[in-house]
Amino acid sequence: MVGPRSIGIALSKVRLSSPLSRAVASPIRGGVLVSGGLTRAGTTTGAILHVDLAGARVASVGRLAAPVHDAGAASLGGLDLVLGGGRFAPGSVVQRVHPSGISTVIGRLPTPRADLVAVSVDGMLVVVGGGTPTRTDRAVLATADGVRFRTVATLRVGVRYPAVAAVAGKVYVIGGSTPAGDITDVQEVDPRTGAVRIIGHLGHALSHASAFVIGGQVLIAGGRRGALAQTAVWRLDPMTGAVTRAGRLPYPVSDSATIVVDGVGYLIGGEGPRGPLATIISVTAR
Repeated sequence: MVGPRSIGIALSKVRLSSPLSRAVASPIRGGVLVSGGLTRAGTTTGAILHVDLAGARVASVGRLAAPVHDAGAASLGGLDLVLGGGRFAPGSVVQRVHPSGISTVIGRLPTPRADLVAVSVDGMLVVVGGGTPTRTDRAVLATADGVRFRTVATLRVGVRYPAVAAVAGKVYVIGGSTPAGDITDVQEVDPRTGAVRIIGHLGHALSHASAFVIGGQVLIAGGRRGALAQTAVWRLDPMTGAVTRAGRLPYPVSDSATIVVDGVGYLIGGEGPRGPLATIISVTAR
């Protein structure tokens, strides 16, 4: 990790063709694939969109084999995977999204799980958080192929809709929602040893936020405080657990598809005070 650096936040000139929230994003040469999510009408879409970041173009290129929202997504050994999520109820399907826009089902999670996050860590794909509306799943899962999963740790506090980032082989689970309400906890998970500890706390309870690592910094953007979408961007120091204010988004947003491409973080779509958004925010470190 490097010392704190200033961050730049800008509204991208690229816009989605229609408002979309709770989708997931995967990298592709020349841009991003955005898969699934909720439409303005509140329906689950299976559309796979190619967002050309340089050319400021968006095109529909395919469909998920199983339409989902509130899924997790990460890359594993050249495979871009979409895990869990749901349409009418939480599901367990693991889908591979090909660069061409074709989607195939390659496996299943051990139990149905939505509202989760997936991250790549040391050649593994790690699944954290989520569950069902009545049951949070504390099991932290790992897979080397997207087909076989094993439990590598157990969260101290089971959460849905956490912000999650991976740094130096460890996974940071930030905030999230429990049956008793949103929390402030920052949980550190070591998938190699199974150790889980609470290393710090947010200034207030937060869920539905996005986290990414850019310029050596762990940044937490947007989210919900209670039912209200937020504009704050926070910086987490994994060494101390300290969380400090780092910036401000141009508008309140939660539930964005989040990805880092060429050192730039993107919040794609999401939900604002009036529903799903078509806008994209870029975040850089200077």
